Amino acid sequence: MPDKTVSNNLKSVTLYLLLLLAGAATFYPPYRIVRDNTIQALNAQQLILARQAAKGIEEHFNHYRSILAYLAKQDSIIRIDGQGRQLMEDMYGFTQGSVSAVTRIDASGHILATVPDNPKVLGMDVSSQEHNRRIIQTHQAQVSEVFTAAQGYRTVAFAYPVFDSGVYAGCISILIPFETITKRYLADIIIGAEGYAWLISAAGVELYCPVPGHIGKTVDETSGQFPSVLVMARKMMAGDEGTAVYDYDRIKNNQVETIRKQAVYSPIQLPGTRWSVVVATPERQALQAINAFGIWWVTLFCTFMAIGAFLLRSRIIIRESRQRLKAEQRLLEQERIFSRFIDSSHIPIIIAGTDGQTRLINGQCQNTYGYTLEDMPTIETWFVRTFPNKKTQEEVLLDWQNKLHTAIDTGEGATFKERSIVCKDGSFKDVILAFTLVDDTIIITLNDQTGYNRLQRVEQDLHNHQARTSKMEAIGLMAGGVAHDLNNILSGIVGYPELVLRQLPQDSNLRKPLQLMHEAGLRAAAVVADLLTIARGVASTKKPTDLNTLVTEYLESPEGMMLQALYPKVRIISRLTPAPCTVSCSPVHIRKSIMNLITNAAEAIAGPGSIHVSTSICDIDESSGSTLKIKPGKYVLLLVADSGSGIAQADLEHIFEPFYTKKVMGRSGTGLGLAVVWSTVQDHGGGINVESSEKGTSFALYLPFSTDGEPETRKERTDLATLQGKGESILVVDDEPQQRDIASRMLEQFGYSVETTNSGEEAVQFLREKPMDLILLDMLMPPGINGRETYKQIIAIQPGQKAVIVSGYARSVDVEETTALGAGEFIKKPYTMEELGRAVRDELAR
Repeated sequence: MPDKTVSNNLKSVTLYLLLLLAGAATFYPPYRIVRDNTIQALNAQQLILARQAAKGIEEHFNHYRSILAYLAKQDSIIRIDGQGRQLMEDMYGFTQGSVSAVTRIDASGHILATVPDNPKVLGMDVSSQEHNRRIIQTHQAQVSEVFTAAQGYRTVAFAYPVFDSGVYAGCISILIPFETITKRYLADIIIGAEGYAWLISAAGVELYCPVPGHIGKTVDETSGQFPSVLVMARKMMAGDEGTAVYDYDRIKNNQVETIRKQAVYSPIQLPGTRWSVVVATPERQALQAINAFGIWWVTLFCTFMAIGAFLLRSRIIIRESRQRLKAEQRLLEQERIFSRFIDSSHIPIIIAGTDGQTRLINGQCQNTYGYTLEDMPTIETWFVRTFPNKKTQEEVLLDWQNKLHTAIDTGEGATFKERSIVCKDGSFKDVILAFTLVDDTIIITLNDQTGYNRLQRVEQDLHNHQARTSKMEAIGLMAGGVAHDLNNILSGIVGYPELVLRQLPQDSNLRKPLQLMHEAGLRAAAVVADLLTIARGVASTKKPTDLNTLVTEYLESPEGMMLQALYPKVRIISRLTPAPCTVSCSPVHIRKSIMNLITNAAEAIAGPGSIHVSTSICDIDESSGSTLKIKPGKYVLLLVADSGSGIAQADLEHIFEPFYTKKVMGRSGTGLGLAVVWSTVQDHGGGINVESSEKGTSFALYLPFSTDGEPETRKERTDLATLQGKGESILVVDDEPQQRDIASRMLEQFGYSVETTNSGEEAVQFLREKPMDLILLDMLMPPGINGRETYKQIIAIQPGQKAVIVSGYARSVDVEETTALGAGEFIKKPYTMEELGRAVRDELAR
């Protein structure tokens, strides 16, 4: 009997153990399968996030690459003249803070120009910087390592090569604040409570990491004691993509806790370098629901095992219940992981059913467009609110229904054309909408094209700006090439009549034709001056001047009076602010611009009408400055508005081009009036805004307000009798015989003793033998030395030699350098007797 009992007990124990083993064998494989599937699902979602971040960063740099490539091809950027700097300032302004600096560097690595302006770094050698060294060697675009700027923020440089006729001429480089990249593509990647993204360079430096103290250090420094992290880092540095499991210690409440993490990594290919992004989540977070269920199941299993026979009888029912519950738990956890992935994505996403009911609007979509699930309970509501125009609304809804029916039949998704939608705050965004169908669920993504379209418009604006500037430069180059010869020729037409008129009696029949000849010469000289004004980069003397004075001077001048006489039915109404409107300017150019604007306004009015001329002082902010292409600050505004019939829209974009006119050439203008206005305003660092309709046209000129000194008072016309000399000796140096003759005759009439030479070399030799009280020195005397070099040699033998400089060009760099050497007055050919006499008298008295 005892043997039977023992046998039965042994059988019972054996049966219990068999049941226990069977239960364990039944539980563990499905648990392992669910665990592996959960981890695979987590890694799949993490890989999507990593790839999205990598793709976003690559596209971020590609946007700037296209703009830099465009700029690098521009001649003004290659030779980095004033227009090139303007292009750099335009780009800096258009980027609205996403670029902190734009720099042009030459082929040897020296800084030529930078925006914002920083004189301290001009000429600095930056060839030792790694990305500059690489671009000098490879002549290919380079992205630098992340470094800390002088202002204290972390930044990255993007340098693009510049070639001049196929020869490497340096690069154009921008600084991108690194925080703008991490905020947009990395900071929002959060999975659950503890999952996050981090970023390393090809050299293994941690560029971004939420863990304190990691940024800027190598992975070897931060994780040298964790071999599994180093293995993953080596693969990332090699440009691989994949998954990894690594253990990491975390100190919490003075306790060291080892955490196992599931991670995915993906490379980021950038010009000249490579980064790699990691998305990692603690394994326990992903398995939390499964582990809790496992503990519960074991407890329940052990309890039922104690029941014995009843457990055997109920085993099949419990197993089926367990499997069903496990499947529901797995499905619930997968839904939670999917929901967390959707909500943490930096892509706006909407989840809806095929019945049209909205199920989810993720955080990025709400942040970007403002609408919540309560605002958009159905897809139809979305289209109604984002497309308020009824016609567009009906068109989009019909397109949606057709594409959805096709997707249900074929199982494929669809993409809609780009449209502008209305956000909740009333703003507009350009969006490409696409959807994917999964069973009865529609996953809708919204690809925001607003930023990309803005960059495209920036590039087009830069192109249009360059095209207009190129046209201006073309006529400027032509003007510069012929101005010297024309002004020498015009000197005879202006000078000889004036000399003859001084010798003729008042009742002579020759006085009138000679006066007309003299006035014609002055008008021709004014046309040449207009051509020189259009030439960009032509230097002019700028001094503090009250704009109100210039407006009043023109309206009271003979030209202003004549204009009012020609158009008696047109009233000119001036409203000038009583406040000083001081600008640092070339008065002759600004006065000419005022004349051209008022003349054009009068010619635009057929019959009775009015012209309003007003001045005021205004402050320009960044937004208005970007539109006008001027820097923010205080400006003087000159407004000229007429009541004419307006300018046709097709003509508006051409009105500032040289020789573009709707007038009759030779009768009502030369076609240079508005071109002179445009070039003058550009040379003074100002901006122009034109508005036109059938009710009239207004031109608004913005000139920088000046606080440098008091405006000069108006000079009165000088009586020639007061300009007589006392027999002082003057040497005329000019390669043109006619010009020497005119100058000699005028000076002799003023009572001076005159000698002449036809070259700089001859003048130097003359003064070695015979000192003179003053020299009248031409600046351009080919093929010999020019006026600057001539004066430099003269003061070496005659220190302090007084000189008056003359030139057929406007005031140039050579003139400025000659003045810096000690020369005095500058007058431009063709000059009048008054201009010459005053200049000589003032220089002799200096």
